[in-house]
Amino acid sequence: MNNQDIFVFDKDLIKTRIRELRKQKHLTQEQAAEMVDLKDSNSWAKIESYKSSLSLSFDTLIRIVNMFNIDVNYFFRNPEAASTEVSHTETLIAATLKDFTEKERQLALSIITAIRANREV
Repeated sequence: MNNQDIFVFDKDLIKTRIRELRKQKHLTQEQAAEMVDLKDSNSWAKIESYKSSLSLSFDTLIRIVNMFNIDVNYFFRNPEAASTEVSHTETLIAATLKDFTEKERQLALSIITAIRANREV
């Protein structure tokens, strides 16, 4: 993998990001499998497992992208690339904020502003 490549096909990275998104949403593998119409939770477990090869249809990938309301490029963005692309953490924050009410977003913004103010002191 070239560190300057913005996009890569790294099966372990895809699996890791899928697992992190599921855990961030506090979903079990069974719940996630049901949400994307997989036949059983073992199908989801195989997607996340490092021991098995990644067998993920494009259709399932799109359903996962839609379930988490993220850009498909998130799974292929090289974490080592020097670029101005949105970071993994920023993507997770954005995905979380989409589920918040407007009041919760304002509270999150207040917290971020307070952190920034304390950092600059």
